[in-house]
Amino acid sequence: MTEIINTEQLKAYLGKLGGVNVDLDSLQLLGGGTANFVWRLLERSGRSIVIKHAEPYVKVATGLPFSVDRMDFEHKAMTSVPPLLDPSSVVSVPEVYRYDSDSHVLVIEDGGARTLKEAYADPGLDISSFGKALGRWLEGLHQRTKHMAIGDNGTATSMYRFAYTRLAGALQKYDQDPSLAQQIDAQYGSLLQTDDECVCHGDFWPGNVLINHQGRLAIVDWEMVRRGCGATDAGQFAAEAHLLDRFRGGRGLRTAFLTGYRGTRELDKWFLKRVAIHMGVHLAFWPTRVSWGTEQETREIVAVGCELMKRALGQDENWMGGSLLDELQ
Repeated sequence: MTEIINTEQLKAYLGKLGGVNVDLDSLQLLGGGTANFVWRLLERSGRSIVIKHAEPYVKVATGLPFSVDRMDFEHKAMTSVPPLLDPSSVVSVPEVYRYDSDSHVLVIEDGGARTLKEAYADPGLDISSFGKALGRWLEGLHQRTKHMAIGDNGTATSMYRFAYTRLAGALQKYDQDPSLAQQIDAQYGSLLQTDDECVCHGDFWPGNVLINHQGRLAIVDWEMVRRGCGATDAGQFAAEAHLLDRFRGGRGLRTAFLTGYRGTRELDKWFLKRVAIHMGVHLAFWPTRVSWGTEQETREIVAVGCELMKRALGQDENWMGGSLLDELQ
């Protein structure tokens, strides 16, 4: 496999390809992201494209192995999923222009320069409308891929349990009962290995939603795609939306997203419990790793996540009322 970890190496790689109509001087290595090397460049026609490359390790931690087949799964998802979804939606998957499976180089449509997380506070954006559209889009993905094969992405399946297996330590640090985490991991973390209900994006959050200048949204970073339970996608996005609402301006992304996802359907109780468990795990764990506020604010968010998990585990049939998932009722 060709090593491509800097712009000069990418230029050399592209120079060996026939029919690549690009201005190599326009190559720009993009910041952000932890796993892959990503560039933006302009074709001579003026069209902007994005190039992703996977090395057999994590970009920001070169000593941490990471299977390059993640790019194979991303390519398969980005070419298989779009025909199943609503073409009239403002949400879409970037078009794939080229994929080199030997060098694990993916060339795709440029979905936009800002992520929804970065653009959240922009007063010119209708965050509520975006949230509803994303909820409807995700519901469509889950409903229309129940019988779609995507392959066994073992790396994604194992990585998705990361927060569950490490939750006890986070709870103990913030004076919560670690036995709650142990119960959650045993009962629900274990299910992540066997869930097989539909295709899940696998890393669905505002940081993987791009916005272009026309106000369209593009869903990117599909390397963690897998067969699973759609409640985990919904719970992850709802958790991250809540963090944005809590710490970046209260623009109602979580409420709009959940309203869009529910639509006019009645969701079954097991699915709702899975959403709550996953959202609770996310809120109780990830803010202890990624800073959103002060130490006291982190403590409060961990407590919110624990309360959601406790409600979901309880026997009260009305546990969702007044919770962060009230819109799914």
